[in-house]
This record gives sequence, C-alpha cells and structure tokens, in this order.
Amino acid sequence: MNTVPTSRGELRRSSILDATLHVIAIDGVRAVTQRRVAAEAGASVGLITYHFSTTELMIAATLDALAADEAEQMGRLESQIVAAAGDLEMLTEILVAEVAERSYARRERALAGLALTLEIPRLTIDRDAFGRWEAAQEAACAALLVALGREPEAELVEFVEATLDGLFLYATITSEPENVKAAARAGLRPLLRSFASSDVDAQAGR
Repeated sequence: MNTVPTSRGELRRSSILDATLHVIAIDGVRAVTQRRVAAEAGASVGLITYHFSTTELMIAATLDALAADEAEQMGRLESQIVAAAGDLEMLTEILVAEVAERSYARRERALAGLALTLEIPRLTIDRDAFGRWEAAQEAACAALLVALGREPEAELVEFVEATLDGLFLYATITSEPENVKAAARAGLRPLLRSFASSDVDAQAGR
C-alpha cells in the first residue's frame, strides 16, 4: 500500500495488508486465511489475529486501503490531464501510461482490485473510502472531457469511465503486456480526437 506507516503498529498492520493483497492477487480472495497471510508477511498467526480478529476484517481492510490508494492515483491522473489541456498527443500519452502501469508496476494491485471488487457485496467495508475512489475516477474522466474542449455531460463521463475500465482490465489480465501501450494508443488517439472540440482538434493538426 502507498500510505507511509508512522508507528511500529501501523508498520505491522501495513505489512499484513500488503501480504493479504499479494495472496489475493496470486490465488484469489478465498485463498486468504490468517495462517497464509502470516506466512506471506513473515509474522506469527497471533500477530495477525491481534490486528484482525477475522479473515473478513482483514480482507475488508485491504480493500479499504486499496480504495484509498486508487483514489490518490486518480487524483494524480486528473492533475496531469488538467496540465495537458488542449494537447491531444500529450493527453493520449498520459492515458496510455496509466493503462500500461496495470501491466507492470501496479499489476499485482490491479489483479487484487479486480478480485476484491467482486467480493464487495459480502464485505463490511468503509463505503466512504470506496466512494472516494469512484468519485476520483469520475473527476479524472470529467477533467479529460474538459481538457478536450467538451462539456463533461454525465453520459459522456460514464462512457469514458467504462472505456478506461475496459482498458485497465485488458492491461491487467493480458498475456502479452508488451503490446498494451501500442494497443491502447491505437484506440485512444482516434477516440480522443473524436471527442475533441474543433478548436482542440485544429490545434492538434498544426
């Protein structure tokens, strides 16, 4: 997880959540047990149960932490998009890089996120944290439309979100990660051009 622990207790808790995420990414949510996570974290089962009395609480806390991390990531993406407003090529490359990260640096987290999202109906989670993740992604997609000179109408924002979610999924599960950038670029460049206002499109053609 990206949050920096500030005490020994938080450090131990963070290492438990990292271990839980690793187990989920490799073998799925149902593979998570206190004993398995203890082995992954190099800790005793007693330490695990001290921080999380049940497996479900441990899984829910992992999802909460992941949601907070993803909300921060989407906030950074939004800032990059705003800074590149009106530049179709730069906006394309920003999104290509964001998609490609799911195949490399953030692949494990993305795999765990997919598995955890499917378990949300049965988990007791911090809905505020998950809501902030969803809101941050929506804000980034709205910012993209504004950067393209378009009004961020609700239906268009939803379409952009769905498109990015599809690309994120593809990048996460593909067996050919080396092709992700080229494939994302091939689709995103004409898509963004089709969304761009005439002023932005004219600027791109110069």
